[in-house]
Amino acid sequence: MNCAVCGGTATKLNIEKQPVCSRHVKSKAKAPACPDCKLPMMIRAGKYGAFWGCMAFPSCNGIKKI
Repeated sequence: MNCAVCGGTATKLNIEKQPVCSRHVKSKAKAPACPDCKLPMMIRAGKYGAFWGCMAFPSCNGIKKI
């Protein structure tokens, strides 16, 4: 799993329950904009690991890899 802040190997979760490396435990990842509707995205857990998913789900199915 990748760190939501820098893209390195995630070993812990921060306060927001986002996967992060040990350097970013106290920081929060900035949510990217959805590629479909431009609303902010949130980290979601799926069958194959964490990913950015649109906060308007199920109306919008926009996703991005972390």
